[in-house]
Amino acid sequence: YSNNETVIDSFYVTLKNPKEYENVMNQIKNTIEAETDSEIEVDINKDLLRFEGVLSESILGVLYRIAGVIIVIIVVSSVFVIRNSFSISVSEKTKQYGMLASVGATKKQIKRSVLLEGLYIGIIAIPLGILLGIIAIIILLWIVNLLMGDMMEGAEFVYNVPGMAILISVAISGITIFLSCLIPAIKASKIPPIEAIRGTDDIKIKTRKIKTSKLTKKLFGIGGVIASKNLKRNRKKYRTTVVSLVVSISIFIALSSFLTYGQMMTGSYYTDLSYNIAVNGGNEALYEKIATWSGINSYSYSYQTSAEIDVNKYGTDFAKEELENKKQIHEEDFPEDVGKYEYNTLGLTIVMVNNDYFKSYVKSLGMNEKDYSNIAILGDDMMHYLGQGKSKVEHYFNVKAGESMEVTMDDEQKQIKISKITTERPMGYESTYTTGGYLFVSEDYAQITNRENLMRGGLYINAKNSIETENKLNDLKKEDAKFDEILVENIALIAEQQKRIIILISIFLYGFITVITLIGVTNIFNTITTNMILRSKEFAMLKSIGMTNKEFNRMIRLESIMYGTKSLMIGIPIGLALSYAIYKSVAIKTNYGFMIPWWPIIISIIFVFIIVGITMKYSLDKINKQNIVETIRNDNI
Repeated sequence: YSNNETVIDSFYVTLKNPKEYENVMNQIKNTIEAETDSEIEVDINKDLLRFEGVLSESILGVLYRIAGVIIVIIVVSSVFVIRNSFSISVSEKTKQYGMLASVGATKKQIKRSVLLEGLYIGIIAIPLGILLGIIAIIILLWIVNLLMGDMMEGAEFVYNVPGMAILISVAISGITIFLSCLIPAIKASKIPPIEAIRGTDDIKIKTRKIKTSKLTKKLFGIGGVIASKNLKRNRKKYRTTVVSLVVSISIFIALSSFLTYGQMMTGSYYTDLSYNIAVNGGNEALYEKIATWSGINSYSYSYQTSAEIDVNKYGTDFAKEELENKKQIHEEDFPEDVGKYEYNTLGLTIVMVNNDYFKSYVKSLGMNEKDYSNIAILGDDMMHYLGQGKSKVEHYFNVKAGESMEVTMDDEQKQIKISKITTERPMGYESTYTTGGYLFVSEDYAQITNRENLMRGGLYINAKNSIETENKLNDLKKEDAKFDEILVENIALIAEQQKRIIILISIFLYGFITVITLIGVTNIFNTITTNMILRSKEFAMLKSIGMTNKEFNRMIRLESIMYGTKSLMIGIPIGLALSYAIYKSVAIKTNYGFMIPWWPIIISIIFVFIIVGITMKYSLDKINKQNIVETIRNDNI
């Protein structure tokens, strides 16, 4: 922008309200273009805006959806555990409500009694939950700053108490408690006084609904039959326990798969590399100087040129199909060029690697390093994506090791003999692919004499201490202005940062799994223990008519197995379905193939039987300590 003798090349602004960046950007653009009658570019600092909390609509949409799913899962799980607690509370106090109703308590008063119980719980639980939530976030932020501190160049996350989030939490918690209390409250108010006092309303059964198969009796005996009937006659409590276990199992398996694919996506690129420092923008003299430094294990640099290959003579069907697709796309975009051009040649990228490294590379492939100047190694493998999460390794050239190809370089035709075809790439090219593939040769390759048009590549270093080498490179840039343009990339540091991000994501996801699991375990423990205590009189009667302790314990163990087996039969398929959905979403860009999460499944199986077994054992110990006669005579249970 020029005004008289003043020339402004560019200027930078900071915003009072970063969220208004689009409006400000448009105002600047429109104002300057109106003044100068020329188009200008206005760029934004995306990294700074992200740190200031300004995210794109797509990212915000994803975050809102994730948050919505998490809130729904927590609310539904919480409703299950709280509603179950109140249902059990109502069952325990059914006789009490019947007595109150018999002396004049109205349905409204009984309903209000249950709701008030929920209110008192909310008054204690909600503030305590908010306090624990704040403490948990402060701890998480401390962990985030610890893991990510050196990535943010002195910046750090600080906690600001979000008033709106607290209000939303209070509202969601209040609604959750109200919904959890409402149904038990209505149920308590509708029980007729006589039935409530007699205790006949809690479990109503029909003979055909609790009928068990002969196979159950044959396999598990009378204890198995009674255990099966117990679960069938008390379906609501049985279903609640199973659902709690299913939610925990399926979420654990699904999120474990998410973490597995996340680790593979972020870590696979760097873990396959044989170098930890990359330098771009230098020249051969600089690269050789750096290579003499102490602490350099190995290094490689290269030059590139290209050649044309007759696809009809040397190309595979895949290469011919690729060129035909390229032709169709070109003619669709430029109809005036239809029929003008033929796509008969395929490009091959020739990479000339420095002699010292190329000799060691040749030796690692089992070839004679003394012949390095005549060796040409072809790497034309390409991961071709077929869509719908499927992919296939394809090849461009239909040649074998020992055969020659005619190539065109700088309008000159040459015969190049392929010494070896391999998927093992030299340092710097391990995870890079290009259309047509690569031909790796040395600097002294006999077939290439003209190096004037070669494009210089980067320097790749395997250093003992990547940070120390990076600091030396940065010092070199400061000492000499001619090295100012070189770019230094610490691959080891990037890989370490990726690992930290995965650890951080793991903490958040497993924290979420832990919350859901604790809700489920609380529900399971509450349901099973209370249900066992409510059945104390029934158990005492079974013992009084001759059931031995061994048979009784066997019956309880079989109930535990039935709880766990039913939960696993439902939870594992749901978890696998969610895992497959996650795989399909990540396979769009990177396909590793669907992997069955065996370890999460095994852990889930062990976890379920441990939790159910411990709970049953705890209840069993309490019941076995009771006196049979006193339990039967006790009318307060």
